[in-house]
Amino acid sequence: MVRFSAFAILVFLPRFVLGTLCNGHESLCSRTYNEVTYLITHDSYAHGDNVAATQNEPILQQLNKGVRGLKFSAVLPEFVKNKDDPRSLHLCHTSCTILDAGSAVDTLNQIAAWLKENPGEVVTIFWNNLYNLENRYIASAYQASSIMPYIYTFEEGSPWPTLKEMIDSGKRLVNFVDSGADPLSTPWLMDEFANVFETPYDNTNIDAFNCVVDRPASLESTDGMMYVVNHFLYGVIQLGMKIEVPQRDKAANTNGQPLEKHVTECSETFKRKPNFIEVDFYEQGATLDYVAALNGVSSPIIDSADTKQGTPKAKSGSGNTLEDVRDRLLPSRPISHVLIDNITSAGGRIEPVFYAFSILALAVANGIYK
Repeated sequence: MVRFSAFAILVFLPRFVLGTLCNGHESLCSRTYNEVTYLITHDSYAHGDNVAATQNEPILQQLNKGVRGLKFSAVLPEFVKNKDDPRSLHLCHTSCTILDAGSAVDTLNQIAAWLKENPGEVVTIFWNNLYNLENRYIASAYQASSIMPYIYTFEEGSPWPTLKEMIDSGKRLVNFVDSGADPLSTPWLMDEFANVFETPYDNTNIDAFNCVVDRPASLESTDGMMYVVNHFLYGVIQLGMKIEVPQRDKAANTNGQPLEKHVTECSETFKRKPNFIEVDFYEQGATLDYVAALNGVSSPIIDSADTKQGTPKAKSGSGNTLEDVRDRLLPSRPISHVLIDNITSAGGRIEPVFYAFSILALAVANGIYK
């Protein structure tokens, strides 16, 4: 019996110890949700070789490596016959003709399974309601999935809980939508701009990233609000109209020293560090290292053989100051690719069919699609 008890302690001790970690670090447990910096992947679902992709890796791999913020675009495809079917809501890049990641229900189920396997993690989803859909379409996708038990509901006017409090409650998935919020019917799908403001997202010059409040358009005061630093770069191509394309080949540089400069400027402007840093091709450059430095914790290290590992292990002896990170902010070899973002031209929204043909032409011209 004594031997069994000792064995049981050895078996369950690691699990007990891991239970004291919050987003991978014990020191984060006592911090409130709005005192932590999280890395967001822009258009998290848009990954792979598709010409409209903004990420190289799928969502579960992003989460496994330390990403804790996801950006989704809600679209009801034209081919959907029954828009009241919860599975009708798709994750698409402007138009589902260009990039269709499938039903949002499937992605939410994947995230729910990941949260179940990783009980010490707090994750945030930001919804870009591109076509101003009624709130019910997004809500029904959630309700048709297995993710609802993890949903956190914030009470307006109350302080944000600590990460440990959220983890202990099991309610550790925070959800924001940029338009169409309905606090009465779905208080858990929060109005982003009642809680968070953003810096400009239409960035085409690596030397021109700034810290102006871009959204919401009219904000009297930033006091008490969290904020997003949008740090992704676009090139401009003129094909009878303005087309902005994400710069995969420049991502390693964009996510390096310019990221540090941008975040430092915003931290000085708003007198506090950002809560969210949103990037394309997050694994290029040193985004995870830099977010760890902002949080004052060790950088994540990934065991590629352990695909189920949710919380990256800390590097032994790795530096956790911004100065330590600077030496790792060097670009890697660029990859030639032409992509498209869901940003409209100054003259209005791009028609999906012409948009798709323009992208196809760009892909063919660059040898991406044959």
